[in-house]
Amino acid sequence: MLEDLPTLVGRLMEQQAAAGAQRTAPILVLEGTGGSGRTTALAKTSERWRKSTPAVLVQPWEDPGPAETAVPRVLAAIMLGLSPGIPGYPVKFPRSVIAQIALHENFSEMNPNRAREHLRAVLNAHRSKAILLRFIADLVASAGRLAANVAAPAISSVTDRVADAVVSQLHRRRSLTRFTWGSALSWFEHQDKGLEFDAEWTLIKLSNWARTPADGTLKGVNDLLVAALLADLRRSRARVSGTPPNALVLLDDGDLPAAMAFLGSLVQVRAALAAAPELLPNPMNLVVSTAGPLAEALALLGPGVRCVPGHRIELSRPWLRIPAADLTRHEVHRMAERTGWADAGRRALITHRLTRGHPETTTTVLAKLDQEVELADDLDGLLRRPGEGGPLERSLLHPFVRGLSPHRYVDEDLLEALITLSAARHQHEAVRLTPLLPSPVRLGSDLFTSPTLWTPPGPADQQRLHPLVRYLGIRALAARTDPADDWRAVFQTLRAQVAPDDRGGRLHHERLLTGKEAVADELAGLLPDLPAAEWLDLLDEVTATCDPRERDLAAVRGPLRPTTAAEHVVVLLGVLPALEHEACLTQELATVTLRALAEDSLLRLAGTAQDRTPFIRRAQRYDKYTYRFW
Repeated sequence: MLEDLPTLVGRLMEQQAAAGAQRTAPILVLEGTGGSGRTTALAKTSERWRKSTPAVLVQPWEDPGPAETAVPRVLAAIMLGLSPGIPGYPVKFPRSVIAQIALHENFSEMNPNRAREHLRAVLNAHRSKAILLRFIADLVASAGRLAANVAAPAISSVTDRVADAVVSQLHRRRSLTRFTWGSALSWFEHQDKGLEFDAEWTLIKLSNWARTPADGTLKGVNDLLVAALLADLRRSRARVSGTPPNALVLLDDGDLPAAMAFLGSLVQVRAALAAAPELLPNPMNLVVSTAGPLAEALALLGPGVRCVPGHRIELSRPWLRIPAADLTRHEVHRMAERTGWADAGRRALITHRLTRGHPETTTTVLAKLDQEVELADDLDGLLRRPGEGGPLERSLLHPFVRGLSPHRYVDEDLLEALITLSAARHQHEAVRLTPLLPSPVRLGSDLFTSPTLWTPPGPADQQRLHPLVRYLGIRALAARTDPADDWRAVFQTLRAQVAPDDRGGRLHHERLLTGKEAVADELAGLLPDLPAAEWLDLLDEVTATCDPRERDLAAVRGPLRPTTAAEHVVVLLGVLPALEHEACLTQELATVTLRALAEDSLLRLAGTAQDRTPFIRRAQRYDKYTYRFW
């Protein structure tokens, strides 16, 4: 059972409080496919903890600004979102505000003396509360949309309130005449690293480098801005009595270029500051979501250990993995009850069998069944029902494709490639289909490397495509008409490249290419020679994929009166994929019929096998009485 994110963050803060001055703050990485509920989990975490610690949910995908200034806007959003603080835990950002003021000035055409004079005049002018309020209000307008607690309900309605929160913290306990930038400005000399820079010249170069970025300089700009933010947070936390928790920053999603750049600087700055043990503890807990690419980048810091419910969180690790939890059958049942309790159990069972609890597709399918209740007995018809994005079965793949896009849009070439790869039993086999993929999708793209799309971690021949993606993709593949990449072309490619010793793979592809009868004789001939358990394992390999082209019961069940071993194998080659893998099998009568057929053929074949016992045990799985509890 996976632990929900708000609970995990609570455990992290408890352990940090117990650690006291020795606390560390590993980056928590929430991994999940597109549509897996990552954004919802972050929002729930923000809502759960925002009254206990300063918290902000930052969404860089809401950013319409130029890419080269994306990180400063992310940092501005963090500052704006955290500035309201909580009662007894005020947060102020004088260093971050100074840096933002400098970034908004153009010193590039000024000589050094003129630039220094201009900076002094600007900083002096911004000691005025009115001028500073206007500046922060402009910052809210440009970057506030990235911070969820600032952007909702509408930026225009909260601009003045957020600006006032930022400025009020800066002027806290000071009269306007006495307010100066003081130690905040001098921080740019030493930067908590014992440096001896000229603070004013540092800010002038910060602005110039940000305006004319060259190799390395933009990274330096981002690093300095991150360091200033952390310095502000450390000093804010130090002013609070007791052991206050770290500020909480939730970043959605970490695969975007702006988020990647921010995290790269954060990791760099944290590593540099870790060498200064006299500094106050790390002041920020960061939770970031990813569909996979971010986790690959963070792997350079070391392996990401998964958080295990009930176990201590390994605070010494630089980052930790948190798999996004799919919905359980009980959770889907509760969702179904909201629109009608009488048939909620049936709708939940049908939906969960199809979606495997994938949050976004579960919501979509339940809504469709709520609109057309009769389609619960015709899920195949529901999936083929046309809509704005084509048949429903195709649009249900859209969340997964969006999750592979840094801009969250549905790339049709990527979608077609995903459909082609759905024929592969595992990632190693998917590579063999590369020549059939549309340009520019090639080997090495996120489609092949995503650790959330292909699970579990490990060798390529053990990584399987997400079961819902594979099921929907196989259905879409069966509907293709272009001979260049249709059903026949794809499975011919797989069959031609199967390893000589991979009998299960060869028979699997042959069955889907030429039919059940083409492989039944070979399987029947192996019955006397192979150990019974080994033969049943081989049967499972051959029947691991349902055939969506067999839409009616007669096609699935095979011979009406099977008498030979080969004919009983034909029955199993049709019935078992339907029972084990066909989500559209929703009518109880059809299910009972197929279970009876499976039980009968397994018992008949037991007499031909080396050992009857494994066949009898397998047949008992399909006994009609056990169906009541399935």
